[in-house]
Amino acid sequence: MVWQRSKNSRSSLQPFMDYETWFSNELFRLQDRIDYFFSDILILETALVHSSFAHEKGKKEHNERLEFLGDAVLELGVSRFLFSAFPQFDEGMLTRARSAIVCAGSLSEWADHLGLCDLLRTGRGIERWEVRRSSLCSDAAEALFGAVFADGGITASAGLIEKYLDFHFSLHPVKGQESDPKSSLQILAQERNLGIPVYEVISVSGPSHEPRFLVQVTVGGSVTGTGEGKSRKSAEFTAAGRAYAMLLEEGG
Repeated sequence: MVWQRSKNSRSSLQPFMDYETWFSNELFRLQDRIDYFFSDILILETALVHSSFAHEKGKKEHNERLEFLGDAVLELGVSRFLFSAFPQFDEGMLTRARSAIVCAGSLSEWADHLGLCDLLRTGRGIERWEVRRSSLCSDAAEALFGAVFADGGITASAGLIEKYLDFHFSLHPVKGQESDPKSSLQILAQERNLGIPVYEVISVSGPSHEPRFLVQVTVGGSVTGTGEGKSRKSAEFTAAGRAYAMLLEEGG
């Protein structure tokens, strides 16, 4: 088997193959990474076409419309999460928290994690290093959110947003309470000598492909918050936000 160093693949060496075969294989891996497989693969392919490539090839379809849709889908999903997880936040705090999560820098990190920067098809005048240093990667991430919504609706896009939030918080632990309700609760509990919060799954309901987790958090020996979500982590975040609000109220 002949091996060559690839400029497009995330791995440094790969078996020699034509670009379309490589691209098709990478599309499958991308869907596996986001745990969503498209009914219409053309929607995903469009999300990975920059306007420069479309114009160069004489095509009408590129990812700007999906980027527009994805921006709205992501903003709504993050807003809904913050509204539920942080009942103590006023409008200004919610807005600042959302801005930190949906900013271009965070989206570029997500795009690089998924391999979107390598998969994005651009015109010949745009070098690969330019893709990574510009907003093209974050735009592709927004287009991916739009593509999942267009193909699978609100439930599918909500699942992807949840994965994005998990990724974001894993890289950006709390710098202020707007980032991570679990970290905020732990800091507050330790400040009041209440020990470390303990999370427990009370129940799991719904079908296996779309479960709902009910979690409670105990602080200082008392249940101070409960939360529900499509994953254990999102349910824990909601429970932590409610517990944090309760402890602040009691402290006041």
